[in-house]
Amino acid sequence: MKIEFTLIGQATVCINLDGIMVMTDPWWGSFELLRAVPLTVDPESIMPIHYMLVSHNHVDHWCKRAIDVAVKRNIPIIGSTSAVKRAVKHKATKVKAMTPGQSVECEGFTVIAVPAFHPMAKDAVGFIIKKDSMVLYFSGDTLYTESLKKALTPYTVTIAMVQVACSTYPIIGKDGMDLQQAAQLVRECKPNIVIPIHYQVKGKHLVDETLQQWNVEAQKVILPHGKAIAVTV
Repeated sequence: MKIEFTLIGQATVCINLDGIMVMTDPWWGSFELLRAVPLTVDPESIMPIHYMLVSHNHVDHWCKRAIDVAVKRNIPIIGSTSAVKRAVKHKATKVKAMTPGQSVECEGFTVIAVPAFHPMAKDAVGFIIKKDSMVLYFSGDTLYTESLKKALTPYTVTIAMVQVACSTYPIIGKDGMDLQQAAQLVRECKPNIVIPIHYQVKGKHLVDETLQQWNVEAQKVILPHGKAIAVTV
């Protein structure tokens, strides 16, 4: 099976599953001053988009313009409770709010919500996408904890899309995974392929050279901007 991945920016990635296009954490057109790497493709020119997956309702993961596209094209939105609530407020009707353990059948694949541990987004989720024997894990924005490890244990992960940069705050500490925590997740989950995401906003921007030097126990695929990369599983 070949799967195509196209990095739009930050955690916004288009995943082509045998012609079905899934867009993760859609963000563009608002709070662009936070973006460390300019967009190389207009997300609104991407046709078709069959599903939008939204891990949580933060400005670098979910935007009004993406909601407008979903409403206009009648694209199903699958996401955290607050992300879906915001979409409904802006007239989206084809929605599915997810909490950990819930699943939804899509066109040729299944989406399962798994926990995400974000101190500033209590309803955040990650996603498992299952298609035939392929299992793809999308971390969203999360710390790596024993609870997350336990939640992922039932899955034989083929591809892991993992957050590799985060912010650090007084008292709270880190709000997600850095390279070290992400490497720990990879060691525990043992995916065949790992794709780093969430490293392209100011204050937590990693350059390709840093990612190339990141030592993980899996095949590492660093996505270029706006160019589809095919991965065989």
